[in-house]
Amino acid sequence: MHDRQATVRFIRIVLICWTVAVGFFAFTPVLQAENITREHVLTSIEKAKHFLLQQQQPDGTWQLAGHPEQTVVLTSFTLHTLLHAGMMADNAEIQRGLQWLRKQDPVKTHEISLMLETLAAAREAERDLPLMNRLTQKLEAGKSRGTNDGAWSFGGGETSNYAHFAALGLYEAAQQGVPVQTETWQRARNHWLGRQNRDGGWGSQGSGFSRGGITAAGIAYLVTTENLLRSQQIETNADGSPRCCGEAFQDEAVATGCRWLGDHFTVTHNPSTDANSDGSIGYLYYLYCLERVGRLTGRRYFTSQSGKQFDWYRAGAQYLIAHQNPITGAWVGAPALLEDCPILATDYALHFLSRGLTPVLAGKLKWDGAPDAAPDSIDYTPQDVWNLARYTSRLQDWPQQLTWQSVDMNRADAEDLNQCPLLILDVANVNRFTPNQISQLKTYLQDGGCLFALGGCQSASPDAAMQQLISKLYPAGEVELRKLERTHPVYRSEFRLLDLKTGDPLVELWGAETGCRTSIFYSPDDLGCLWDKWTTLSLPNRPRALETSINRTLHVGVNVAALASGRVLIKELGPENVTETASTAERIEHRLLNIAQIRASAEWDAAPHALRKLLRALNQVSGSQFASNPSSVSLSDPRLFKHPLLHLHGRSGFVLSPEDQRILKTHLLQGGVLFADACCGADDFDASFRRLAEQLFPTQKLERIPADHELFSTKTGYDLRQVHFRKPLDLQTDSTEVRVQIVEPVVEGIKVDERYVILYSPCDLSCAIEHGDKITCAGYTETDAIRLGLNIVWYSLLH
Repeated sequence: MHDRQATVRFIRIVLICWTVAVGFFAFTPVLQAENITREHVLTSIEKAKHFLLQQQQPDGTWQLAGHPEQTVVLTSFTLHTLLHAGMMADNAEIQRGLQWLRKQDPVKTHEISLMLETLAAAREAERDLPLMNRLTQKLEAGKSRGTNDGAWSFGGGETSNYAHFAALGLYEAAQQGVPVQTETWQRARNHWLGRQNRDGGWGSQGSGFSRGGITAAGIAYLVTTENLLRSQQIETNADGSPRCCGEAFQDEAVATGCRWLGDHFTVTHNPSTDANSDGSIGYLYYLYCLERVGRLTGRRYFTSQSGKQFDWYRAGAQYLIAHQNPITGAWVGAPALLEDCPILATDYALHFLSRGLTPVLAGKLKWDGAPDAAPDSIDYTPQDVWNLARYTSRLQDWPQQLTWQSVDMNRADAEDLNQCPLLILDVANVNRFTPNQISQLKTYLQDGGCLFALGGCQSASPDAAMQQLISKLYPAGEVELRKLERTHPVYRSEFRLLDLKTGDPLVELWGAETGCRTSIFYSPDDLGCLWDKWTTLSLPNRPRALETSINRTLHVGVNVAALASGRVLIKELGPENVTETASTAERIEHRLLNIAQIRASAEWDAAPHALRKLLRALNQVSGSQFASNPSSVSLSDPRLFKHPLLHLHGRSGFVLSPEDQRILKTHLLQGGVLFADACCGADDFDASFRRLAEQLFPTQKLERIPADHELFSTKTGYDLRQVHFRKPLDLQTDSTEVRVQIVEPVVEGIKVDERYVILYSPCDLSCAIEHGDKITCAGYTETDAIRLGLNIVWYSLLH
């Protein structure tokens, strides 16, 4: 009976391999690059996960028919793939595989390496640490000496691919606290440096040719080893202060390797300088390594020497998804290096798709292409933002995988900036901003982005440089940089940064308010230097005071990132670069119902996307057609009277001239409605608006509309007699928990002839609509803010 079941399983695997192979080569790609979206990628990922889970054996393993010696490799790699594709270690299938894996005693380099990576990814260190220690000792003992000093051997001969897996296994083990000898990293790095070809690439030993897969593996190898070696360098000056102003770090080997990938970039085959090379061999391994290099080095693009940029993830995802078997969800590669095994091939492809979607925590602004700038291989703190992302990913309530991006302002467009919820700037680079780049940065901030500027020894006067940046961004002086008071949420958004006794801030932070939030933060301290020194390694010789300082600076970075992102981090692919043309819809915009935003002050557009989102919601749920973009008008604009509904919001105080008051009152008496809200419940705006209401209608007062009024009923739209109100932070306690209460809505109004001509929310609506639950001020939840906005619009049009 047992033999019969084994035979059936064998036949099933063979049939699956045949079906997958036929499916891969027989169908026509259906997805074009210009319309690939995040949803396409997620669908592809789910199909691939489903395929892999179907192949799991009852004992928890993944097997290749006829090759039992590959079971440890396939099981480890598939578990690692699924863990990085969103499955959790406590999932039943994952646990079954881990239980089998923990009973194995691997002896081959790639078996040990992949097993280490998988156990590290499971993050069950308490249970697996003894086993990981034993596996690490095996790998270190297996390192070659002599001619191939620093390499690992496999099957009697050194193979670069497996050396790459060994380094990754040791690196991931070190991240979980497993001790690895410094000599191991140094010898491994020296070995790979000695193997680099003159063109910047790597290839099979002795061939003289460079290949894409081995080149990408070499770069990842150098980045990971340097990360661990750098953390063990001398870190303090003679007086015990952090050593922050040393020589700039230059990793020319990594830079030239990445340039090789840019010069030979492709996602359709494994590139090589050997004209006779078969590009199908090692193709999926090449993509697997390419993703790792892009993520580890913070690159969204690989750039050729001619300056051409390649969006590696978009291109690779498009090609992989187009060639995924639509029936099984698997991939199959060439019949070499086991890539014709659908399990291994799907592992490689799924690694690329899922890990390439790792959310970006922050981007680091650079000027690599400027004539006066250092090349992209030079950086004083090369691991600062990367370390911030790694540290944050280890915290509760954050994604377990976070990455960073290097943003070259000389090549970046708006979409590149918008990929990052937070941008990190060394104020020493302020003078490098061109007028166009200043405009880009300002638009990024208006669109919801956040800037964190850091001082440091590279700037003679960081405070002056920061003030100069604010002046460039806001020459009219409408935005000021101010020292943040103890009540600001940045001091407790994740970690408490206030003295327990005095309540005073433990760090000096400045900020600039734009619209709904603090969009610019500034620290005069060199936080990046200390971020750069963080490591997961245990360094017994590191002074405790330095360790405390490093952790505190990381806490500052996490707190700012929490406000910038609201911990809502999703990597979008972004649109393709296309030339915009006027569409039919745009030409008829002016004929559709619209909401006009009044330009009443310098801050009239405090939440620039709020009305756009509200109009989008109206078009989704309303029977009427609304424009997709709101109008903006001054009160003296003749077009004002074409808009029955006017909107006004802001945070600061404002004053309307007597003539503007007269025009506005005329508009309201002729059937118009004014809808207003105080962004973040701002007191200054509230006082100004109440004064305006009194000036318009001296004999009447703003009165609260009762919750049982039809404005809040299904007669108008949604039942909003009770709504959800957010109080993000309790400044009187240590709690950082967002509190949501059920309350009656607060909307006030003024009636004329039994019709409300003014509808005013003293509680925030616009910021909640624009930024969702990422805002830090009190107000309605995003869903109820939108619904209140919809009811107000519908009520205004019906009456």
